[in-house]
Amino acid sequence: MSQYYPIPQPTIANNILIRRERRLPVPGEVLVKAGQRVEPSDIIAQSTIASEPVRVDIASALEMSPGAAARRLLVSPGAEVAQGDVLAQRGGTGSRSARSPVAGVFAGYDLDSGTALINTPAEPVTVRAHLKGIVTDLVPYYGAIIETPATLVRGIFGIGGEQHGVLKVGASSGDEQLTPDMVDARFTYSIVLAGGELTLDTLYRLIEQGARGVIAGSIRSSELQRFLGMSGTHSWALGAATGESAGWDFPPPVPGMAPQVPPDFVVIITEGFGSVPMTPRTFELIAAYDGQEIAIDGTTRLRGSLARPEVLIPLARTTAVRFLEEKGPTVEVGTNVRLLSPSYLGQMAQVTGLPRGPRTVQSGVVAPVADVQLFTGQKLRVPLLDLEVLE
Repeated sequence: MSQYYPIPQPTIANNILIRRERRLPVPGEVLVKAGQRVEPSDIIAQSTIASEPVRVDIASALEMSPGAAARRLLVSPGAEVAQGDVLAQRGGTGSRSARSPVAGVFAGYDLDSGTALINTPAEPVTVRAHLKGIVTDLVPYYGAIIETPATLVRGIFGIGGEQHGVLKVGASSGDEQLTPDMVDARFTYSIVLAGGELTLDTLYRLIEQGARGVIAGSIRSSELQRFLGMSGTHSWALGAATGESAGWDFPPPVPGMAPQVPPDFVVIITEGFGSVPMTPRTFELIAAYDGQEIAIDGTTRLRGSLARPEVLIPLARTTAVRFLEEKGPTVEVGTNVRLLSPSYLGQMAQVTGLPRGPRTVQSGVVAPVADVQLFTGQKLRVPLLDLEVLE
């Protein structure tokens, strides 16, 4: 099964100039200057975000009315409290107490509800460069714009957020499966190119060896569900329905249990669900940078501001670098494409003709079509919607 969403961006963009804005969610301090060279792990801006106050039900804990509980308070507004400190106490027979569940500052007591508020310390928030490049512009109080020549490869779907590390090629071709016995200590702290189908056992082995992420052609939906600890079709619902954070919920929250999957481990799938080899063009392009530091981002959004996961490979600056065209690439005679229909998913072809007007294809659908020739020599007529331009 393929998972395709029409984002007007090329799948592969080689030797382009990437410009990315890296910014804080709230105003803060920018730590870099224009013209400065940065590494992926460098912090470029920092700030703090105030946490939500923690509510403590004093009256219920003491089993008293709000007014009576107020006379049992042992702390005053503005006082610092540690986790477990007694906020109020009822003595005598059946003594009871109300303790602070967190460390913070006692903000006050509400006589109407019998509850108190504890303000917790502000949480630090930082933004890292994520890319190896040069700061070209600053975004005052928020961050900076980083520019770098790079090769960009977009996947079909991903899990996790941003990560960087040295690329290690684990498979010899796009159709070879990386098995658990092939994973060892050489993959520690690295981004692994796995080739074809990815399995649950291989994922566990990669995490055990301390890999930071994996790029593979495909994964069976049942394996992915087990990896994420999900069951049933309802578990495939996306995250928040609106906003930039809409996307996969990874790792999925399990009440009362620590997550089984490291939150900084990233999975990028280039072809889709099932057992599909990685397109040779994609595999060969990425594998050519074995041993070089790369950046990956598993962010996948299917609503609002659509986003595909991506692999970014910084390059040495060259005079031939070009800007990335974010508009949709044009399908023309001679264009190299990848097929998205289930029967030919992942196969590469070249457009040989573009008949005018809608035509009937093998499935009986009437739609705008293209004549293509697979790299095996087979000729097909397919709907334009079943094509994805590679570059």
